[in-house]
Amino acid sequence: MKATTKQVLIGATWLVVLLAMIGGTMLWQQQVHKSKPVTTITVTSTERIPMVLLLDDHLTHNQIQQLTAHIQNSSATQTLVTAKITATGTVTFKGQLLNSDNRPYIQVQLPKNLDSNRQTHLLKQLLTVARQQFKFRRFNLVSYGRGGLTATNYVEHTTTSLSPQHFVLMATPFNGTSRQSNNRRQSNNRRQTTPVAAKSQTATLAKLIAHRHTIDSKMQVLIVAGKAIKADQPLPLQSALAGQSIFKPVVKVYQQKVLRSWRTQSGLLNNHQIGNTIQTFIN
Repeated sequence: MKATTKQVLIGATWLVVLLAMIGGTMLWQQQVHKSKPVTTITVTSTERIPMVLLLDDHLTHNQIQQLTAHIQNSSATQTLVTAKITATGTVTFKGQLLNSDNRPYIQVQLPKNLDSNRQTHLLKQLLTVARQQFKFRRFNLVSYGRGGLTATNYVEHTTTSLSPQHFVLMATPFNGTSRQSNNRRQSNNRRQTTPVAAKSQTATLAKLIAHRHTIDSKMQVLIVAGKAIKADQPLPLQSALAGQSIFKPVVKVYQQKVLRSWRTQSGLLNNHQIGNTIQTFIN
């Protein structure tokens, strides 16, 4: 009799627990159905980090478009604007960024025939205005040809706050275009990937090396050089890679890449790999 009573009490207890669980579930569902539906969702946008393009001023309009198209690659939906500054410091912009442009492109145009120090000052002034105009804090800097020399001088004489996060230099003649000065030990200068000896350095390269200690060590650097297969190329490979003596001892992240191509007239301008190389490095 006592065993039967105990079993009844246990069964009743479990029944109460089960009913409580069912009642709690029904009450929760009722509260959910009574809650107001969500009408808007606020999403915090990704930080805007533009890619600033400082290209060789000897490039034609078509060459610039071609190179820019390769660099844009999969992010062609991002807007490209042009930022121009005069010798007197007047800044103008052609184009306007959209709210959705989180990785836009800003092509910089500096006055020609100015010394490197003056160009550096104007570039710093232009970027300061651009940051205010387009509301960004960090940026990446991509240069080509002699634009890379101006850009290198800039990163050696700018403030940490105005230093690029990533710095890419393509086909930059760090040690000029002389085959002899870039190739005194080997008959085939296209195979030279080692640093240029001190006695073979041009005044420009030596000056940039002398000021390398001022570069922001957190900046990540990529040097890209082109190598023509079985053909002459206007820029010796060793000259394009001579920047390793400037950046490699200073920055924590340094990479260099040699892209091979059969084309000789435009070098990296025609190389479809350039876009992937830059995007992979930056992203």
